[in-house]
Amino acid sequence: MTAPAPPLPRRRLALGLGASAALAGCAPLRRWWDGGPPLPAAEADALRELERRATRALLAGELDGAVATWERYVQQAPAALPRARQLRGHLTLLRREAARRFVQQATRAEAAPGPLRSDRRHVAVLPFVNEPPTGAAPPPPTAGFHRAVVAMIAVDLARVPGLVVLEREKTELLVQELQLAGTALVDPATASRPGRLLRAGTVVGGSVLNVPGPAGPGSGRYRIASAVGDVARARLLGQAEVEGLQSEFFVLQKRIVHGILDLLDVRDRPAAVDRVHTRSWEAYARFARGLQLLAENRFAEAREAFGAALGFDPGFALAEAARDDTPERPATLPEIAAEAERATR
Repeated sequence: MTAPAPPLPRRRLALGLGASAALAGCAPLRRWWDGGPPLPAAEADALRELERRATRALLAGELDGAVATWERYVQQAPAALPRARQLRGHLTLLRREAARRFVQQATRAEAAPGPLRSDRRHVAVLPFVNEPPTGAAPPPPTAGFHRAVVAMIAVDLARVPGLVVLEREKTELLVQELQLAGTALVDPATASRPGRLLRAGTVVGGSVLNVPGPAGPGSGRYRIASAVGDVARARLLGQAEVEGLQSEFFVLQKRIVHGILDLLDVRDRPAAVDRVHTRSWEAYARFARGLQLLAENRFAEAREAFGAALGFDPGFALAEAARDDTPERPATLPEIAAEAERATR
């Protein structure tokens, strides 16, 4: 039995647009960009072994094992390695498939006798809804500003030791499966069911009001409302609401996070919780747009939107990660498995 490969250091190097397409496979790992020095043999061999393991798991139908192994590959590989970049896109598609299977199993388990176990420190951040201005028609589904604030809230909560934030793919798919999309998931009577099926002990729901202002981007009103529910007791722990200028969104978002932690009685809060994702409203707006396009499988447009966000704020790490995790093209599970098998021959 092959011993596990040791952790490998990551590298971040800019890859020129003229890089050879042949680098997408495993065989050329020893020379991982045109004209560059070879990847050390031990690192190249370790990465190849990880990909073989992931491919075997995928071909055997062990989706979770394949995802976990490819995640390790991506963590250990040089960030600019084309194969690692390709696998990040594949992982997004595989996580969606894993989430779909989880939702199917969860809804079947609901009919089984006995209570569903949950842990209070397991938090499900459910999709927020777009709140229309007073007297206005509801915003279209593509007005996805709620996606950006939910992503930021989830990342901040995940930085707290002891809290486990459940995957966005699972929560979104389950809400769709239960036909709750577009409803205000802040009522414990509404939110407890998806919380139980997700094995979450706590659910966070809310709404976002985004009203353009007369002086251009950032001058409008922005309001975030959130509610935290205790799943086991089907009761509301409390609510929080903040409002201000759009340009103050990064302050408002942090206030909501601290409000949620207050309701959970979490006192140990690392400084990373207060790390601002971006101060640029333009970058934030394009990040939100990219997340909506990604949910609609419009991958090329999503990558463009994330790239535009980085144009306004090159240090916007969430936008960079979202761009790198967006698949270059749609692919089915059999197509990914066939491609992986060819790459490891």
